[in-house]
Amino acid sequence: MLVGLLIIALFLSVVILIYSQISSESPALGEHVKKMGKETAQVEKNSISSTPTASTSASEVATSIPKKLTVIAVGDILLDRQVGGMIKKYGVDEPFSDVTNILSDADVTVANLECALSTRGARADKEYTFRGNPEWAIGIKNAGIDAISLANNHSLDFGAEALEDTIGTLDKYGIYHAGAGMNSSEALLPATMETDGKKVSFLAFSYIIPNGFLPSPTRAGIAYARSPFALVTNGIKDAKENSDFVILSFHWGMEYKDYPIKSQVELARLAIDAGADLVVAHHPHVIQGIEIYKSKLIAYSLGDFVFDHYSRKTGEAFILRCEIDEEKTLKAKATPVYLTSNGKPQVVVGNEANIILKRLEKISKDLGTNMKIENNEAIIEIENN
Repeated sequence: MLVGLLIIALFLSVVILIYSQISSESPALGEHVKKMGKETAQVEKNSISSTPTASTSASEVATSIPKKLTVIAVGDILLDRQVGGMIKKYGVDEPFSDVTNILSDADVTVANLECALSTRGARADKEYTFRGNPEWAIGIKNAGIDAISLANNHSLDFGAEALEDTIGTLDKYGIYHAGAGMNSSEALLPATMETDGKKVSFLAFSYIIPNGFLPSPTRAGIAYARSPFALVTNGIKDAKENSDFVILSFHWGMEYKDYPIKSQVELARLAIDAGADLVVAHHPHVIQGIEIYKSKLIAYSLGDFVFDHYSRKTGEAFILRCEIDEEKTLKAKATPVYLTSNGKPQVVVGNEANIILKRLEKISKDLGTNMKIENNEAIIEIENN
């Protein structure tokens, strides 16, 4: 027993001696183990905290990637005369039936309504007055057009009563509108839309102002654009504060002239300077050129779109499609259409497309904008500064 106890004691002494020797040779061993544990825990903690939650990730992506908007714009729409006869014979969708698939392929599609929609009112004392059946407005909606300009020289062709009916009809069918109202304040209001989380303001003004079309605090009228253009620039600035994108529609220019006049160029550039992201226009009944100003697009005249006509040039038009972000125009193209004699737009190809696109290319080049014609479309070359 004594011998056994001595053996156990000797064994324990050896163990203690070995442990002491290891500790003296590597005194930091224990601390190193502890430190490794802390570092491992910290790595795990950092991995968790640096992995964003779903909501944080979406927010970061939203702020880091500029918002983009696709816009389609077309010119004047008339729902009277031969167009009205076509609708009576074939239905409200007939005028747009060949282009609906194109018009529907955008976040926002805009146009100009060149007539009242009403059965009421007295005819204005002017050479041409236009009025369509209010129920025909559903054809505009069905075609994929989201917003309509009422700032033109025909919205009050049948007075305030007819304008009131027009506005009520557009509201009824869920078609946004801007550029006219029952008083001056309403006339200046933008149409505010939201698409995929992007807020869009659509403003419309007319440089063409017939007698009796000016609004007042108590009288209906259209939003007008005349020097010094404070109504335009202030409207843009206000809209810009409350939206991601501002689209401007102008009714202006000389009828049947290929090139914009000085006032058009001045006003278009002023609108861009004030914060507009895109300027589109109409009234001349023929196409005019496209300009890229400060990396943003100006279409001086899109031509007629649904409108009966009596000459080759007035039948030529194009559908403008733009992709823009909050800073510049990213992409743009023009799809040529030719209007039948009763005013129906049809996409054209081959030689018919080239006639329209070559003319658009020539006018635009004189404005400093280059185009590339391919696959029956004109690709507008954007030089972003």
